Order: sequence, then structure tokens, then C-alpha cells
Amino acid sequence: MSRLDPRRVQAALVCMHLDPAYAAAVRGPGPLPELAERERELLRAVDPRALAVDPYRRARAVHALLEEYPAAAALLGVPAVDAFFSTAAFRTCAFEHGSMALSFGTWLGDQAGGTGRIEAAIARARRPRPGAGEGLACNPCVAPLLVPVGSLACLERVRARLGPDPAAALATARPSRERPPRGPDREPLLVEAGPGGEVSLGTASEPLVRLLLFAGDGRPHAALAAEAVRLGAETHEADELLSGLVADGLLVAR
Repeated sequence: MSRLDPRRVQAALVCMHLDPAYAAAVRGPGPLPELAERERELLRAVDPRALAVDPYRRARAVHALLEEYPAAAALLGVPAVDAFFSTAAFRTCAFEHGSMALSFGTWLGDQAGGTGRIEAAIARARRPRPGAGEGLACNPCVAPLLVPVGSLACLERVRARLGPDPAAALATARPSRERPPRGPDREPLLVEAGPGGEVSLGTASEPLVRLLLFAGDGRPHAALAAEAVRLGAETHEADELLSGLVADGLLVAR
């Protein structure tokens, strides 16, 4: 990686603006495999004062995540959300020109339990991406979930406490004393995003959720029919079941 790529330089600048530690690493002697030496020389020439012109840049980025993940932020504390911008996951997002909300959800993982996973699923459903598979696939605007029992109720309680302006409430609130459910039992949920960004979230039958999870980015019709039978459908009803799910928009044909 020797030639100068303006996209990598721009991505590195974004990281330097939001993470002073990364800016220091760019100027330091240690290896940074994501940057060519010519790119690094160019970035080292940036006046540090230029990176500090807007002291609220990182706060605005945190605010954007609080809007998408209010319950996770309440459970973990705002500093935990802020810490994302100093991680390799954020830098990967910047260099791959990904979605900050989706990358945060991936990084969040199980840190906020099923409650955080629900908010990550909402973010995914709102930003559908075409899959690479073939056959029948779960609609990318639909996110099936199996989370610890009580996760949905926890999400609703926390969001209700935060009120209509979660980011403002989180700015002055202490981390919630509530902890997300961690038990072994699972509740099946379905997130569906509409064309205008509206989201419906609720419980669903476990076989349906498992079938949609199995469909993923795409499965052959025969494999999906066999899975439907394994999950309890009658053999002679499997094809009709799949056709109904396509008609309902839960599955899409590729």
C-alpha cells in the first residue's frame, strides 16, 4: 500500500477529528497498516489546532448514537457510548465508509443484553442492505430476534423513563440501575421497518422467527421448506407457508 488514496486520507481525518489518541498515533512512530507512508506524511502535516476547531464534533456524533440506542446508553452509561469512537470498530467503519449506527450495533454486541440487540435490530431494519444469497431470503427490512425473556419489557421501561427527548435525559441522568435480562430462556421478536422509516416491534411465534433467521441472506426453496417442516409445519403445507410469507413481505425471492 504505497500510493496515496484520498478516501483513506479522508477516513483517517474523520478518525483524527473524533479520536485524539488516533491523531497522536498517526503522528507517532508506531505502525498503522491502514495508511500508506505518503498518506501518513500528509496527515502529519495537518495542524493539530485545525483538529480542535470544533470541540463538540465528538459530542454530536455521540448524540446521534444516543438517538438510535437510548436504552443501551441508559443501561451502560453515556461514557460507554463515547468510548466507541476510540475503538478499532469505529476506525473500520470510517475506512470502509460504513454506517456508524450499524457499526456501533455490531460493536455493542451483548454488552447491553437483549435490550441493546433489539435497538441494533431496529437500526438494521431501517437501513436495509441487499444480501448476496440466492433463493428465498428474509426481507432486509425485517429483523427476527431471539433475546432473553424480558428484554422487550426492559426496553419499553427504560425508554419510557427517558421520555420524549432521550438524548437530553441521558445528558443529565446517571446510568440506570436496571440490568438487562440475562436468563437462558428466549423470547422471539420481530422488527419491521416501513418505507418511511416507521418501525413496528413485537412478539412473534418462535418457529416463524427461527425460520426467518434460517433464511438469512438466502436459502434454496427446498432447504427452507425442509426447515419449516423441522420447525413443525406439515410437509404438504410447507410450500404454501413459504408462499404466504413471501406475500406478507417477510420473505423475498432472489
